[in-house]
Amino acid sequence: MSDVERESPPTVTSSRKPPRTLACVLCQQRKVKCDRKFPCNTCIKTGVQCMPVAAPRQRRRRFPEGELLQRVRHLEDLLRQNNIEFEPLHATASEKNAPDGGKQNEGSEGASPEVKTETTFEAKNLWHAMSQKVQPNRGLSLMEKVLIADDQQTNAYNDYEDDEDNDDDEDLRDVAGKKTWDQMYKNSTDYLLFGSRIMDIDLSTLHPDHVQIFKFWQIYLENVNPLLKVTHTPTLQVRLINATADLKNVEPNLEALMFSVYCVAVMSVQDEDCLETFGFAKEELLQRYRFGCQQALLKCGFLQSDDRDCLTALFLYLVAVRPDSDPRSLSSLLGLAIRMAQRMGMDNESSNAKHGPLEGEMRRRLWWALLLFDNRVCEMSDYRAATLSPAWNCKTPANLNDFDLQPEMKHLPQSHERPTETTLAILRYQVADLVRHSPFFLDFTNPSLKSIANPNDHGGTLEALQQKIEETCLQYCNTENPLQFMTLWLTRGHLARYRLFQHFSIPPSQQTPLQRDSALTQALTMLDCDTIITTSPLTKKHIWFLFFHFPFPAYIHILQYLKREPLAAHAEKCWRTMSESCKVRFSDPQQNDHPFHKTPIFKVFARIIVKAWEARVGVLKTSGKVEETPFIVSEVTRMVEVPGKYERAEVGMSSGQASSDTFGSEDLMPFPVMGMTPRFNGFEVQEGFDFGEGGGNDEGMTGNGMMDVDMGALDLSAVDWSSLNIQGL
Repeated sequence: MSDVERESPPTVTSSRKPPRTLACVLCQQRKVKCDRKFPCNTCIKTGVQCMPVAAPRQRRRRFPEGELLQRVRHLEDLLRQNNIEFEPLHATASEKNAPDGGKQNEGSEGASPEVKTETTFEAKNLWHAMSQKVQPNRGLSLMEKVLIADDQQTNAYNDYEDDEDNDDDEDLRDVAGKKTWDQMYKNSTDYLLFGSRIMDIDLSTLHPDHVQIFKFWQIYLENVNPLLKVTHTPTLQVRLINATADLKNVEPNLEALMFSVYCVAVMSVQDEDCLETFGFAKEELLQRYRFGCQQALLKCGFLQSDDRDCLTALFLYLVAVRPDSDPRSLSSLLGLAIRMAQRMGMDNESSNAKHGPLEGEMRRRLWWALLLFDNRVCEMSDYRAATLSPAWNCKTPANLNDFDLQPEMKHLPQSHERPTETTLAILRYQVADLVRHSPFFLDFTNPSLKSIANPNDHGGTLEALQQKIEETCLQYCNTENPLQFMTLWLTRGHLARYRLFQHFSIPPSQQTPLQRDSALTQALTMLDCDTIITTSPLTKKHIWFLFFHFPFPAYIHILQYLKREPLAAHAEKCWRTMSESCKVRFSDPQQNDHPFHKTPIFKVFARIIVKAWEARVGVLKTSGKVEETPFIVSEVTRMVEVPGKYERAEVGMSSGQASSDTFGSEDLMPFPVMGMTPRFNGFEVQEGFDFGEGGGNDEGMTGNGMMDVDMGALDLSAVDWSSLNIQGL
């Protein structure tokens, strides 16, 4: 390099490409190549008006203080790497400990200065990494290298929402991914689930008439939407009105969403109400609209789609078929929906934030609804809830009414502290957000993720979260409002459920009397909350949702407690609470085709109940006392069609005789006990639990939390869940 060149170092400049011309509207809709001239050649050939895409207004990203400090650190690191002396604003650990503040180390040739790194759980973008441009640094001075590196960093921070600097990167990703697969597989793959699409069918003929469309919509708004909140009522209602005016030309994704609304609305009503309102049997309408929804999903290529409406339609369809589906099959289909959501970036908060307030919030709502539905089905199908984990960072949605969100908004409104129309869903998500970061839950699902879980950032403890929810929200619920009534009792029951699971994670030998008393309280709270909700006339429209969450763990925990301590101070309250719950849960007039009491699981459950009561009868008998048989005991013995046999046990038979005669072990133990790991609600039973009849010794077992009520008989994976009133455990 000459002296002139040394005296006049090259000026580092950064030039921006001119804005890229986008394909016209029609070419984008048809997914055909556009020459990007106006009018384009395609529009000229087809004789239509060519409309260019309006360039989005470029908005400079904010430059918050955090990003400014990060840039300063970056520049300081570059100076250190090139051994340039400077007074650091942020000293590294080695500099702070050095006597001269680190200057000596900076000045020594060949030193390897420590570069501070920050831990991040954000996945790197492979396409971006492959497309990074390398700047030639050969022949430049150290300061020029720093300036060029700074210029690259500046471009990274001063990007725009639709920055054209990464056109090559985006084009590569688009061509290598979406466009290539669209071309190669345009006539396949969607047949994997619903068979081949019937091409000559006119979906408009499967829609109900205009009046019934809005009846279904109203039922959906009353029965389903308040519980799931995966659609935005103000905007969707306008689209439905417009679509109803021309059913032959409905946009495919919207049409799939419409059919899913019909499906889930029909599912949520009782048989007699369906016949009275629509003049057709519920089963007939379900078959019609499920078929229509399947064809509509095939029409919009749902397996390849990145459209939120399409994924919402699939989610509502799965909710609608849930009562008649084997949970194992449903779990597999939900895995598909979860994978679609992940491909769309719904699990990634940075991806959601790029879509604006309304769309970003609806993506969060849909992701969380999918996650909780998947978690519940996984519990029923004896599969670990792998998706409810700390491995993703989607935020919980804000506590906002639908009308608080408008399409033209630039910023998300402040979340309400008091109850709103979304509070029920939001509180369930907040509890689940803490649970997925809690060590007790990860112990049951994926212990290896405990190292990245941080419950302190998500509520701390269940006790602290419950206190906060009670003080800021639940105390303001109006119990005369059906939705707020549901919010109050369902949230309390939900919290009690997970606090009971937290107790199950403690080894029996380490449980204190206070913890055992608290666990019993949580179990009773679960039953009380469930009974209050299911017996209220305010919740009639939401029974379909309530019967999806049966408080089975509460029953089992109370029964094993009563068998160990038949005369405990809380024993009478326990039997009374279970009897009240039994009146609601064990008899359902809707289950005429598949009566609950005819199932193997109910027979095993009845046996557990009777054995717990026999323990109390045996102790009372020694003191000459007689007690009236609780309703739950008399009811289950009647339902398993052994009338009169339990009364014989009460007047003279021993517990062992009654158990053998009344409930024959071969008849009521349809599942193998040996060599299996029993579970309930997706959680493995702790080691040391007694599973065999008579195999446990009650001495020294008072309050030890051991499951000594034949839990080994409960192989829930073999149960025909579609036949159960309890709708899963």
